[in-house]
Amino acid sequence: MNMPSGSPQPYAANRVVVRSLVCTGFERPAATLVQALAGKDVTKISELVGRMYTMDNSIRALGRLALPVTGVVTTAKCSPGDNLGLVKALTMVEAGDVLVVDAQGFGEWCLGGFQLLQYARDTRGLAGLIVNGAYRDVAEAQDAGFPVYATAVAPYSGPKAGPCEVNVPVCCGGVIVQAGDVVSASAEGLAVVPRRSLQAVVDALGRAAQTAHGNPDVLRRIFDLADQLDCDVVSVAGQAHNGKIS
Repeated sequence: MNMPSGSPQPYAANRVVVRSLVCTGFERPAATLVQALAGKDVTKISELVGRMYTMDNSIRALGRLALPVTGVVTTAKCSPGDNLGLVKALTMVEAGDVLVVDAQGFGEWCLGGFQLLQYARDTRGLAGLIVNGAYRDVAEAQDAGFPVYATAVAPYSGPKAGPCEVNVPVCCGGVIVQAGDVVSASAEGLAVVPRRSLQAVVDALGRAAQTAHGNPDVLRRIFDLADQLDCDVVSVAGQAHNGKIS
């Protein structure tokens, strides 16, 4: 069998002594807070949670449209190219959940197709999928209006050999994500709100009814900072002097 470069070896599972781990429950945030976050601008959420909880742009929407989604996080951790953890997590999600899967960014094999997601959506209410790794059936997911974000698209679906972990802390887009956090994704990117900070973020969004896009005072302060820039200025004649740009 010809294996893709860097792909997991089929005999490796025979040596592994680490057992799979499934956490059957976690503390969920109040539904009212999750609903309050839904539909909010991801850029505003990102500004409130900071760089530590804003995913990098390796995670992107698959397909021609970035379908927005906000929901409580359920997590899965998979061996590269192996989808057993994803399948197990799909049997445990609750209505409105977004499944965040860490496949260590492996992009040569995908973790499955849309049929898995469709089943979980129809039977358990899965709202979206975010994968640190590859997925497929992009057109089917788009046509069904189901949000899928991942690092890559790959046609071949790997084995279900494990080991795997479910509802443990995972890494996705450079962010540590825990079951019970809330994730919000759109064309602007992805931001994670830790469960412990959800109330504070919702409150801050409520206070920020006026933003830099519509508040002249905020815009004026931004441009004032540029006007006060302390720098060397080169005139048209090519002579430099110290001072502020006016």
